[in-house]
Amino acid sequence: MSAKTVFISYRRDSTGRAFARSLKQELTHHGYDAFFDVDSIDAGKWAEQIRKQVPERSHFLLLLTPGALDRCVDQDDWVRREFELAVDSKRNIVPVREESVDLAELRENCAESMKGLFSYQIATIQSAGFERDVETLIERYIAPHMAPAPSQLRSSEFLADISRIIKYAPAELIGREAETELLTDAWDRAIFGESKRPRILTFVALGGEGKTSVAASWAAELADQDWPGCDSVFAWSFYSQGTREQLAASSDLFLKEALTFFGDEEDKQFAASSAGAFEKGQRLAGVVGQRRCLLILDGLEPLQYAPTAPTPGELKDQGLAALLKGLAANNHGLCVVTTRYSIPDLRGYRRTTAPEIELTRLSKDGGVSLLRTLSVHGTQEEFEQLVDDVQGHALTLNLIGTYLRDAHAGDIRKRDLVRLDEADTEEQGGHAFRVMDAYVKSFESEGEKGERALAILRLLGLFDRPATADCLEALWKGEAIPGLTVPLIGISEAQRNISLKRLEDAKLLTVNREEGSGELVALDAHPLLREYFAQRVRQQQPEAWRAAHRRLYEHLCATTKEGDEPTLEDLQPLYQAVAHGCQAGMQQEACDDVYFARILQQNKHYSWKKLGASGADLGAVACFFDQPWSRLSPSLKEADQAIVMNQAALYLRALGRLTEALEPMRLSGDMDVGKDWKGAAISYSNLSELEVNLGEAVAAVGDAEQSVTYADRSGDAFQRMVNRARLADALHQSGSRAEAEARFRDAERMQAEHQRGYPLLYSQQGFVYCDLLLAEAELTAWRSILQPETRDSELETAAASCRAISGRAAQTLKWAEQAAADTLSPALDHLTLGRAALYSSILGSPNSQLHTAISHITSAVDGLHRTGQQQQLPLGLLTRAWLRSLASARTGFESAQSDLDEAWEIAERGPMRLHMADIHLYRARLFHGVKPYPWTNPHEDLAAARRLIEQCGYWRRKEELEDAEAAAKNW
Repeated sequence: MSAKTVFISYRRDSTGRAFARSLKQELTHHGYDAFFDVDSIDAGKWAEQIRKQVPERSHFLLLLTPGALDRCVDQDDWVRREFELAVDSKRNIVPVREESVDLAELRENCAESMKGLFSYQIATIQSAGFERDVETLIERYIAPHMAPAPSQLRSSEFLADISRIIKYAPAELIGREAETELLTDAWDRAIFGESKRPRILTFVALGGEGKTSVAASWAAELADQDWPGCDSVFAWSFYSQGTREQLAASSDLFLKEALTFFGDEEDKQFAASSAGAFEKGQRLAGVVGQRRCLLILDGLEPLQYAPTAPTPGELKDQGLAALLKGLAANNHGLCVVTTRYSIPDLRGYRRTTAPEIELTRLSKDGGVSLLRTLSVHGTQEEFEQLVDDVQGHALTLNLIGTYLRDAHAGDIRKRDLVRLDEADTEEQGGHAFRVMDAYVKSFESEGEKGERALAILRLLGLFDRPATADCLEALWKGEAIPGLTVPLIGISEAQRNISLKRLEDAKLLTVNREEGSGELVALDAHPLLREYFAQRVRQQQPEAWRAAHRRLYEHLCATTKEGDEPTLEDLQPLYQAVAHGCQAGMQQEACDDVYFARILQQNKHYSWKKLGASGADLGAVACFFDQPWSRLSPSLKEADQAIVMNQAALYLRALGRLTEALEPMRLSGDMDVGKDWKGAAISYSNLSELEVNLGEAVAAVGDAEQSVTYADRSGDAFQRMVNRARLADALHQSGSRAEAEARFRDAERMQAEHQRGYPLLYSQQGFVYCDLLLAEAELTAWRSILQPETRDSELETAAASCRAISGRAAQTLKWAEQAAADTLSPALDHLTLGRAALYSSILGSPNSQLHTAISHITSAVDGLHRTGQQQQLPLGLLTRAWLRSLASARTGFESAQSDLDEAWEIAERGPMRLHMADIHLYRARLFHGVKPYPWTNPHEDLAAARRLIEQCGYWRRKEELEDAEAAAKNW
């Protein structure tokens, strides 16, 4: 960028244009390259050139002529947009006043958005001394040494990583001009800071329609322009991450990588922490949204429910849901999403900040053009008929075009060798599969050369992600696998590279090599092609399929060195090993030697409790299912089947997928009844807890009673204690407080006998007991707010109860911190201490109690986020919302509302109906005096709370509800 380049911005009227032209001519005379749109615009789109030129010019002159700023109140006004772009691009900005303009009047009447203009030194040019004034302008305002340093063109920390999708960018994108224009327009509007613009742009289409090609081609074009106006750019392919059967794919790895890429040191540490996916998604939305970043998320469908599910297209992953909703609400840049399924989670933003574009089939003209670029020749009628026959499916046209070119010199008449009439047009990739059938026959007819190419393609069918070089070498450098790798054994690297080049030219795969050395890094192919070869090898050569997966399983197990305290990234090869082992028919070995021994670290449950990796762990156990989540592989030992079924249910529950967790949780218990009483007790206890979350209080009590019966039959002292506490909690939620308290005392007596050094209930059992013990203080605290005439004796009794419970929780927190067994127990203890301190402060205790509450509740919410246990988090958010609402400032209510928003999103997805009832109650009681009232109004919230309490049998809240209803008569 030259130090003598200038952009001239002016009001496009006769006065402004004449002033700009004269100034441009004089600057040119002094050796400056001045951009004046009338003279300087090249062929093409005017807006694109303006957007490109402002950041590329060192100096920005805004000409102040009469009326120049009059229309700047409009955010789409070009003078305003150019000025804002110059500010964002850190150009040397110089307002240039024409002598007749009154600056005081101009400043007073200009739009608020342009007030910043007057903070710059203003130059004045008079007609009488025009040449002299221009010389002064050059010497004092735009001298070469005043040009911004090249690094100021954008942030010095600018980073771009589109490596995961750039390989899918075609040499020429055919028939998608409208889509790329949409993307360019959305990015232009982001650069100019328009408020009413897309913040997320989602392209929806079936596989093979060209979604990824559109995104990759457009990204490549921006890269060629040196990323105009962009602070950072990051692209991710969820298919390249691995689908893990699509039933349990998670955002864990993506969130870690993206936070590390975009964030500062604190964000990078947070990315590596055990915080849950929801919290990481929220944080990433904040980091990305505050800058003009470009984020491309390709192939989102593995993290969505399939169209046949009860909630089609909905995001299964809380992290992605938090990220996308956060960006839809606040994003200075642009997020581009491609997926096969519409995203209902963004439905509320579809007409505003997150439009969804359905990618239609290629037009007849577009399809014909594509075939011609592939060197296919024939008549126009033959071209159009072929496009019609494949319904304009982009991938199929690419495949059939390259097939005709390579196998039949581009003769379109040979298309009859591809039996498109037999393809199932309803099936994903039906036509593409028929073309691949023809390709396979063509390769088979070529002898040795064709067999090598086929062998490489078949290997790609073994992977649900790019096949890395080490895994490929384990297959083609080891002992031959009959029916699969024989053509690749013993060949030279040159011969293998010839085959790879041929397949790459045919657009059947992409080859990733290391820059500089040229060494192979990975091979990848379109998901439909991987699916094709996986299907064919699995069906036609089952022995080779199993042998290859066994080879990969053994390789990953042997080469992975995870250490004692591995990160989630360290464990990734082991998760892949589980998938390959199960495909090899080695379910039991993969379960015992990898999943239990190395991922969970046996009874430590390391990946789940220490890393919060519920999503990744669910992906591992999904491999053991023949039909998730109801039928496991019969290859697993009967004793392990109940354990794995229970683990799947626990992970689903932790991810907030409560309805999905119900069936495997119940099946797990049924498997153990009569065979393993301890296992049955555990499963029925977990089932009861799940039913409490779902709002099935009566069923929760019944199943908790069953868990006690089974625990007694097992004779296990710990289970006898734990399950009495579980029953007590179910009774408490259903309103049977006296009976619940008796059960808790019984459980604590057993605890003292079982572990003499720990006479109090602790961990989750201790938390739910303290929840009951705090219930009266909680009720009194609300009454003191709603009914100021509450008696002093009630307040003192409640305060004394809080003090006693604080002592209990302080002791159990000390035990939890000494044991360091998990992240959940200390978080729950902090929550109990925070609640007790909060109630004490409301009941009239010293202000120090409020500071104590803030400390403990902050630790509790942070800890609950880290556990990744979605069903527990609303407990902390509700308490923090109450705490924050005590601040008199408006921001206190806004923070409280934010907490209730987050809690509602989690609870609604579950659905966690008891939490939903609590949120309605909190909204009404906290915000009834706030104007404007958020969401609905307090009376509607109370009515909704009553409906849920009655439907769920949630009679624990009966008195709180009645108190609120009585107070509401005066609202």
